[in-house]
Amino acid sequence: MKSFLRLFRLIIAFVFVWPIFPMALIGLIFYCLLSLIHLKKAAICVSRTIYYFVCWWMLTFLGGSIHVEGRENIPEDDEGVIYAPNHNSICDVPLFYFGLKRFPGMMAKAELFKVPLVHGMLKSLNCIKIGRKSAHGVVEAIRESEKRIKEGGSLVIFPEGTRSKTGEIAAFKSGAFKVAERTGCRIVPVVIKNDRYLLENAGSFRIVPLYIKFLPPIETSALTPEERKDLGPIVEKEVREEWGKYPSFK
Repeated sequence: MKSFLRLFRLIIAFVFVWPIFPMALIGLIFYCLLSLIHLKKAAICVSRTIYYFVCWWMLTFLGGSIHVEGRENIPEDDEGVIYAPNHNSICDVPLFYFGLKRFPGMMAKAELFKVPLVHGMLKSLNCIKIGRKSAHGVVEAIRESEKRIKEGGSLVIFPEGTRSKTGEIAAFKSGAFKVAERTGCRIVPVVIKNDRYLLENAGSFRIVPLYIKFLPPIETSALTPEERKDLGPIVEKEVREEWGKYPSFK
């Protein structure tokens, strides 16, 4: 019965969610056209306004009720910080961007940059290509990330390294914070909960309460060199404790 409900929910949802694809394409087209005529700021403003609407549309018509907390903990836009959310679902990305109301770049697999249209979307969002199959690709991504942070740009890094297969929070990898370790930038832990039930664990027609909370930034510059090397468990502890305070959708 649950499998049938899941399939039926996804079919109904797709009927309403499919417009996100042409809308996202329109955002990308505006970005490319305005960039070609050297209106970069306008390109970013217009495309990201459309992307923001795409995020809202997707989450709402998949059946989510969005609850955002902790926006007072978000640093100023000109400060280079690292946002560190847990990773439960493919819906984490739109939920994160909707909650933040900004579009910092993410690290994305090099393979995604080979996909038509996806390549353009990643470029328009200033994502950083990481070739995880070679040490050179990882080093280049870290260098580009450090440069981005020092120039006042922010990054989003999912410290678990991949999407959770169980819905529970996996161990945060300290290697994910190598950029923070080297630059001393602040880290903003982010809690995301329940969006897995929109797609991966969909099994009912109820509205799913989606929670996203931005926790107070961690001042890595105040940590000792040894503590900086152990940032994974430090950030994980804060995210895991706050994650447990929100009700799970059943």
